[in-house]
Amino acid sequence: MTEQRPNHSTRHRPRASKRIKYWTLFCMIAFILACYGVLVYQLYVWQVRDAESYRAEAVTQQLKDTTLPAVRGSIYSANGKLLAKSSTVWNIVADPSSILKSGATEDQIRTAAEHVAELLDDGTTADTVYKALTASNKDTGEPYQYRVVKKGVEKPVADAILAYADSYRLKDGAAVDTSLQTEEKEDKKDGEAKTGKATRILYLTSEQAASRTYPYGEFLASVLGFCNEDGSGAYGLEKYYDETLAGTPGRSVAETDAYGEPLASGQADVHQAIDGSNLNLTIDENVQSIVEEYLTEAMSTFTVHGRGSAIVMNVKTGAILAMASLEQFDPNDPKTITDPKMNEILAKTEIDAEDIDWLESRLGEKAVKDIIADGIISHEKTTNEKGEEVSSEATQLQGMMREAQWKNKNITELYMPGSVFKLITASAGLDSGVMSAEQTFYCGGSLTVNEGSELWEHTYRCANGEVHYEQDMAGALNHSCNLWFIQAAETLKPQIFYDYIQAFGFTQPTGIDLPNETRWTSVYNAEQMAEVDTNLYTAAFGQNESITPMQMATAVAAIANGGYLVTPYVVDSISDKDGNIISQTETNIRRQVISEEVSRQLLAMMENNVHGAGNYHSCANAYVAGYRIGGKSGTAERTDRHLRGDGDYYKMMSFAAVLPIDDPEIEVFVLLDDPRWVKDYASQVVAPVVGNIISEIAPYLGIEQDADYNPTGTVTVQTCLNYTWTNAQVALNRLGLKHKLIGPSSGNIVYQYPVGGSVVPAGSTIYLYTATDQNSMTTTPDVVGKTGTFAEQMLKAANLNVQFAGDSSGKVVAQDVEAGTSAAYGTIITLTMDSGEDTTNDAPTVTEEIDPANEEG
Repeated sequence: MTEQRPNHSTRHRPRASKRIKYWTLFCMIAFILACYGVLVYQLYVWQVRDAESYRAEAVTQQLKDTTLPAVRGSIYSANGKLLAKSSTVWNIVADPSSILKSGATEDQIRTAAEHVAELLDDGTTADTVYKALTASNKDTGEPYQYRVVKKGVEKPVADAILAYADSYRLKDGAAVDTSLQTEEKEDKKDGEAKTGKATRILYLTSEQAASRTYPYGEFLASVLGFCNEDGSGAYGLEKYYDETLAGTPGRSVAETDAYGEPLASGQADVHQAIDGSNLNLTIDENVQSIVEEYLTEAMSTFTVHGRGSAIVMNVKTGAILAMASLEQFDPNDPKTITDPKMNEILAKTEIDAEDIDWLESRLGEKAVKDIIADGIISHEKTTNEKGEEVSSEATQLQGMMREAQWKNKNITELYMPGSVFKLITASAGLDSGVMSAEQTFYCGGSLTVNEGSELWEHTYRCANGEVHYEQDMAGALNHSCNLWFIQAAETLKPQIFYDYIQAFGFTQPTGIDLPNETRWTSVYNAEQMAEVDTNLYTAAFGQNESITPMQMATAVAAIANGGYLVTPYVVDSISDKDGNIISQTETNIRRQVISEEVSRQLLAMMENNVHGAGNYHSCANAYVAGYRIGGKSGTAERTDRHLRGDGDYYKMMSFAAVLPIDDPEIEVFVLLDDPRWVKDYASQVVAPVVGNIISEIAPYLGIEQDADYNPTGTVTVQTCLNYTWTNAQVALNRLGLKHKLIGPSSGNIVYQYPVGGSVVPAGSTIYLYTATDQNSMTTTPDVVGKTGTFAEQMLKAANLNVQFAGDSSGKVVAQDVEAGTSAAYGTIITLTMDSGEDTTNDAPTVTEEIDPANEEG
């Protein structure tokens, strides 16, 4: 039989093939419809739902919005000296995302970084530039679109860097400098800038910025302060008047091309910046310079471990003529520690007792306690109990020292005023009517309070255990008798005494226009003084109470000006960029504290402290011939510190002086915290500094001399050999003689000319030498035929002294030292005047020998 096979007719195959074709067609149509749907939806999103946001984004991409920085206002001294200024600079900015997409290799980018560093030529390394050019986000790994390469670049340098960035390109895989080749004009294609086939590598731009500079470095630094890197004020006047100085930034909005550059044909919408206003200070740069010079000298001469502060103010208005706080810093480079001793300690690992003592004085015992406990300064980071990284001890000390040098210690830090505060106790006694100037108390050298009682028993003593016997208020101030003032406060009672402490401003800030004035003081209130009477006793002579130097100076000004507490200030006026005055500071009298009669009584007592006819004058070292000066010294024992090695307390020494006493104009206040000197009282350490400042600023300020206090005719020069420079000046100030130092101020006087015992005209200059016993020589000028006044100026300019034979208002007909010859500094040149008459003053010769080391309580 024949086997029958299945019938596989070909007519059934096309059906299966058709089904596949239909299915494929269906899928294609579905896919097309889906894509069309997505497209329609996307068009809906673009054109309807999110149209506004996309339009805004498009505008953003097509417009360049640039902030136009305002020029920060300048700061000027009282005499118009420029103390702080801003200048326009440029920041170089990179777009790392575009640089890394350019296709350049790491070596090619590093080559560019090296060239940019060379153009900067300011110490910036190629590695620093490279890191900026390739900076990426550490978390996402994505390169940044904005990174500052360098701030504060001058325009020629910025232009050179941008020109290099434009010419340094990628061609056929190699980096070339297209500025050296002939290229076709720049094409723009697919958002990529090209010159021929050369592709841009460096995407750099510049942005305008401002640079703040201080032409005189450390000068007035604690008052001026400085600015942060973003240009905002950080300390001092820069911070307090930040909004006034900063101005208002402007804005420029311009159309740009695909590369972010403004179109040449486009128009920019520009809102100009409003520049900041200028500050015109009450600070007189000449007075400030004198104050800083003498304060710096005192810090060195008396080995001051803590701070040095000084204030010169107009007692009637509150205007500050000078304010210094040492150690200072350079506001152009504020992070650099300027104190050489601190830098020496920071470099060490092991510190000795001297280093520890220094750190405790400068930074505070409590602040450095944990760091110095083991005598080791670690330079390695550590971790705390929570596992957090902690800066090394050296870094912590460095930060503390920066803060210490930035502070204006006249207003931010407290001090114990000591006996200067006795002026407040005396004022309270007189003005309240509880006591009179004739009030007497007995001083037997010591006074025990609460003897035999259950309360705290304590024995108070006057300085060196001296006995002052029965004395009135003026005598107590002159001798600075602690026991008299303890009895005075006991008579006043706590409430009256505290009322005057408040009235003089010791429980509130002074309101000075400087930042960070402390609002906290440590003074006993009436309840505390009533509860524990020793609080009352110690407050009476300024012990165990803490105030700011500015508060004490303001209170003394109130005593001097008739009893009016004024607000101190350092900005006299604010002006615009054209010099037009916007605002003027007016004197602000907060209240009348004491009567004008009491003010006059206290001024007479303060003058007696300096000029008194008795054998003891605690403030005599502040005396300057020709000027009626009143003063009070204060030596406080620092009970906030452990005892010194000799068992005594560390000392805070201050001195306040006002002049002229018949109508006070200025006050000079100086504080030296923790001086290390054989003489242990402010009358011997600080009073000379105040006197030396007065000897220079009083003539400069035109303060009139009193004929009764001004020696005339001739005086006998005192021998100043082996004196310190400071104390030598004191001796000469009292004789009405000027002085100039030849050599460093740190040594003792080894030679002087004219020599001790010489008879010279009053007002002559004595030249004091600390490093040599050889005269400095000068050439005698020819002054014949000149007027007496002009001849005197010529000779003094040549470091020579003058004596007239005849009427000094006439003309010179002869000089006793031939013109052109060599003469020692200080040589007296006698000029014969055309009157033909010898009118040399026959006033008695002053021969008083002066010991500048008086004692003080």
